[in-house]
Amino acid sequence: MESAVSPLARPLEAARAFHDPLPTAQRPSLLSTATAIPLACAGFAAAAAVHVVADNPGSGEGGLTPCPIRALTGRWCPGCGLTRATHHLFRGNIAQALSFNLFVPIILAALVTMWIVWLRVATGRGVPAWVMALRVRTYVAAGAVLTIFTIARNFESAGALRGG
Repeated sequence: MESAVSPLARPLEAARAFHDPLPTAQRPSLLSTATAIPLACAGFAAAAAVHVVADNPGSGEGGLTPCPIRALTGRWCPGCGLTRATHHLFRGNIAQALSFNLFVPIILAALVTMWIVWLRVATGRGVPAWVMALRVRTYVAAGAVLTIFTIARNFESAGALRGG
């Protein structure tokens, strides 16, 4: 006899199980093998941040790779200028950081948030309720804003959106 659960409901049950917290006794510790990759990525990101702060990527002498999209197409992508903006932001020059890329604080905050959620899931604490409450329209709106920003910064008259 077949199960009464529809085939479409099984992936939803698996997703809920992934997002729900484990009982405290079953949670891996912060220094378990489950957290090795998120912690290694955090270490790599910290090392990259130290390098970006120490080496000015906009000086022309820095060894950082240029944006591959800009190199291939000659167009500005939504991420163009993020390395230089991060350099200036970490050095406390907020106005200069925003001149390179308006979205640098939002993108850095989103990356940190995604890492925290990843670490919470790896340690069995589940995804925070506020993350689960985000709707698809939030992601669509963010994508639309980035698309409009990308199109706008590629007009000849939009030099202020390009940074530098």
